[in-house]
Amino acid sequence: MPRYRLIIPVLLLLLPALSRGQEKTAVAVLQFEPRNISQAEAVILSDRLRAELVNTRHFNVLEREQMDKILREQKFQLTGACSDASCLVQVGQLMAVSKMMGGTISKIGNTYTVQARVIDVEKGVIETEVSQDFTGTIEDLQQWGMKKVVWKMVPSASLFVASIPGDADIYWDARKVGRTDFKIENEALGVHRIVIKKPGYKDYDGSVDLKEVRDYDIKVRLNVMEYAVNIDGTPPGAQVVMNDTVKLGLMPCTAKLPFGTYNFKIKAKGYHQNAGLLNIDRDQDYSLNLNLKRKSRTKAAISSLFLPGSGQRYSNRPVMGTLYLLAGIAGLGYSGFAIAARQDALKTCQDREDQYLSADNAVDAQTWYLDWQSKYDELTDQDDKMRTAITLAAVAWGVNFLDAMAFFPGKPRVKVAPVPDKTGQMKTSATLTYSW
Repeated sequence: MPRYRLIIPVLLLLLPALSRGQEKTAVAVLQFEPRNISQAEAVILSDRLRAELVNTRHFNVLEREQMDKILREQKFQLTGACSDASCLVQVGQLMAVSKMMGGTISKIGNTYTVQARVIDVEKGVIETEVSQDFTGTIEDLQQWGMKKVVWKMVPSASLFVASIPGDADIYWDARKVGRTDFKIENEALGVHRIVIKKPGYKDYDGSVDLKEVRDYDIKVRLNVMEYAVNIDGTPPGAQVVMNDTVKLGLMPCTAKLPFGTYNFKIKAKGYHQNAGLLNIDRDQDYSLNLNLKRKSRTKAAISSLFLPGSGQRYSNRPVMGTLYLLAGIAGLGYSGFAIAARQDALKTCQDREDQYLSADNAVDAQTWYLDWQSKYDELTDQDDKMRTAITLAAVAWGVNFLDAMAFFPGKPRVKVAPVPDKTGQMKTSATLTYSW
């Protein structure tokens, strides 16, 4: 048989690697010898080993169909198993590859053992021999076990994965391998996908190119995930305050918040304050409904009647409440001062009157009389001041009462509509109604 028929398929196999300027080792994998497993299972596991070798990007792996074709053309018959070194070297020379791989797959109980050999065809010696035990199902052996065998036969690297914050799940090539901080060991060189997940944070999805045999480090800062919180209730327009300091706006409103526990307070003039606690601990949007209870207008008026400004503060008008309180205190203080001054003027006037009445001569009587008249005029002036002070205090008290009643936060409604006048003509009229 001409040798060209053997060389051409091998050159076709090596051509892609040469075109990329990369030197890859040509390798052929014979079917592993089954021991206590079926022939079909051995074929499937051998094919998986070939696929994992291709994924390392270090080998040009001859396909099983191509190997069978070459052996048929060379009239080479495999009589029984071909797992020893001499057989592998002989087949490798026919395949014109640099390396041959083969071995056995055995099962005892639930434990599978893969023994693999890498043969240097030119030297005719065993270059690498590995043994890998795997406990589990044969499906697990196919999915992960054969990959571990390859890791031991090819150059591999390790990767230490950290994240901020820590304790996040690590998915390496779609498989969960641990939590940060974690070292992924014995990984084949090449590009791998890494995903890092943590509740309340956006997933990190990237790739890592392990180019050489060494230890790698990767540190990822996860971005906080925010969730929509819809706050609604009655009355519309109430002030929403979060954690006593952050004003979110007027109800209804929406906020974007990360994981955590939040206290929401709802305030509105004329309503009792209400509060609600919300714990954001899962990936979803949230809704919070808070309703305020209406305060009493009558209670506000009666409260202000006894203490100026208290009704205004009760109805959530603290500034006006403070002003009326100060006005009430000033009115009471001024009235008290005026009453005290009037009492002093009255006593002085009475003293002068008594001195005038007790005078024993005309000269003294005239003197005391004039002094008495002067003090009487002062008493009259103090009477006027006292009445003015009491009137002002009463007016301030009354205005405070009327303000608490009339300007209690209500629900004003303005209605503009055509209304007929006395002649029957329609005129536009605006009316204001106030909720009491």
